[in-house]
Amino acid sequence: MVPEFEAAAFRLNPGESEIVKTTYGYHVFQVMSHDQARLKPFDEAKPQLAAEYKRQRVSDLMQQISDKAQAVLQKDPTHPEKVAADLNMQLVRADGIEAGQPIPEIGVSPDFDQSLVGLKKGEVSQPVALAGNKIALAVVTDVIPARPSTLAEAQDKIKAFITNSKSNKAVQDHARELVEKSKAAGGDLTKIGKSMGLEVKTSSEFARNGAVEGVGSATYFGQAFLSPDGTILGPIGTPDGQVVAKVVAHVAADATQFAAQRNQIRDELKTQKARDREALFEAGLRESLIQSGKIKIHKDVIDRLISSYRGA
Repeated sequence: MVPEFEAAAFRLNPGESEIVKTTYGYHVFQVMSHDQARLKPFDEAKPQLAAEYKRQRVSDLMQQISDKAQAVLQKDPTHPEKVAADLNMQLVRADGIEAGQPIPEIGVSPDFDQSLVGLKKGEVSQPVALAGNKIALAVVTDVIPARPSTLAEAQDKIKAFITNSKSNKAVQDHARELVEKSKAAGGDLTKIGKSMGLEVKTSSEFARNGAVEGVGSATYFGQAFLSPDGTILGPIGTPDGQVVAKVVAHVAADATQFAAQRNQIRDELKTQKARDREALFEAGLRESLIQSGKIKIHKDVIDRLISSYRGA
């Protein structure tokens, strides 16, 4: 609710109306009724109070258990299995974990990665809250100093990367062929897609912040909102492959909902700007470290491996 609406809502009596001017234009505003402020009776508030109590109770118990586990492990970090058994916790052993990489039973968690920064062998991390009402803490069993990978260590990763790159290129070439043939056929994506043995689907309507069934976030199709009906888009890279899309129709936005969604839109813009700043900082930092020699790319090793796999 914009401030002008709020002021009118409490100024007017039920049944009264007036023209209200806001930054979005002029509005005919009518008050239908007023609900007088009151204290909820216990029976009415009981379900909400019970749910809140349960959430708080679970949170308190989890915090108590994690604090106790942390205190015991700090005294004796050599027997985490005993602590886990005594407190009915799950013990997960993970070797050679790296920041940003999935961890067994946890997945990718920047907060958990951050809790490990600066810890030495035998030290215990701070408890970290995870999704699904879980709390995790770690005992550092060893710290492996950062160093350039040897050829033997990097060989499997590079081979997998090259194999994956070749597969991705084949899919991209196939998708580009679909785009070119569809445009040559007057935009008949359905006909050309079926002739190439590809699955063709028509999605339901979606907004910029929505999702597309079978694909994922609507952000993959941001260009669709700026393109006229009939436009062929793509290939668009997604985690599961390549997508070629056609803009079927545009549905006009409901301007009456803008005021209600104002805060959400503002928050989304702030989040996007923060991501852009983070990406720029990361790119600048990486380039600076490369130029200062702190990050080294062994181009000769990569070229040699690529040549050997191409020959194979």
